[in-house]
Amino acid sequence: MMPRMHFRLAFPASLVCLMMALGCSSSAGKPPATAASSGQTAYAIGYGDELSSSIKAINDVQAKEKQLSAGFAARVDELKKPDWDKVETVIAYSDEAGKSADFADAQGDAVAVKGFWDSEKGEITARVNGNAQATMKQAGCSAETAGPIAYSLNDAINKQLQKKLRSKNEAFVVIERYKTSLGPQNVSSLEKLADEIAEASYDVHVLMVLHRNRLQRLVADKSEVKKTLDRFIEDETAFQNEPGRTEAEKKASQDRINAANKNKAELDKVAEQAEATSKEMDKSIDAATKDYEEALKNLKAKVSEKKKGEPQR
Repeated sequence: MMPRMHFRLAFPASLVCLMMALGCSSSAGKPPATAASSGQTAYAIGYGDELSSSIKAINDVQAKEKQLSAGFAARVDELKKPDWDKVETVIAYSDEAGKSADFADAQGDAVAVKGFWDSEKGEITARVNGNAQATMKQAGCSAETAGPIAYSLNDAINKQLQKKLRSKNEAFVVIERYKTSLGPQNVSSLEKLADEIAEASYDVHVLMVLHRNRLQRLVADKSEVKKTLDRFIEDETAFQNEPGRTEAEKKASQDRINAANKNKAELDKVAEQAEATSKEMDKSIDAATKDYEEALKNLKAKVSEKKKGEPQR
């Protein structure tokens, strides 16, 4: 019989300490390692536009909330003898969806996709149309395709974004489940109502807060952005004074300096407006939330009255 072999594994103390140190330096729970952008030239040059865009986004979402909330009651008037219990459920679920993290993530994705599409759709549509025209030419056909292609692409993107958002709203599970008994007309009106409530709820509970935080961050960057622009102008001036620089290079550099100086001149005015908007943001959020909640309360009361006035199924 072979003798039993005993092996002893010995770890050097230094190796054990290293393993423990690696364990202690785990990235578990570590926040994203993002640094301020105010020292970057590209950010500084576009800073004024970002401030203006942020202010506009805040004004737009406030106006949108008012428009959406004002239309709730009209959607209920479109309903023809529905099951009012289901209507109440749709309203409650849609309000909750607008506050949910899942819906907020989908809205963030939708905004990113929509923003990209709005800025790039001209070039994308032109390329798709060019390929379509080339294929048709090879087949010996000719037809105007630019208009239909542009419409189809835009429609497809909007519908897919809507589908994604609706998949995050429990109200659409109820609508789908009872669509036969609700009837096509009621289904269409309830879908629109669910969309509008969820979006308005998201606007006041999530989006306006995100806009406030973004604007506050932008406003805080102002002084560093000015320093970055000054440094950029100094670097460009030094570049022009380097030996061997061509006239074309110097002209291009001077154009960049002129653009930076223009941004500096406009920055204070835009920043002043942004600071004023930022200071009022908490009040604006409270006012928009109150407006939405009042509209929702009135909507629920209206449904309750209609429910009393019709025989129960």
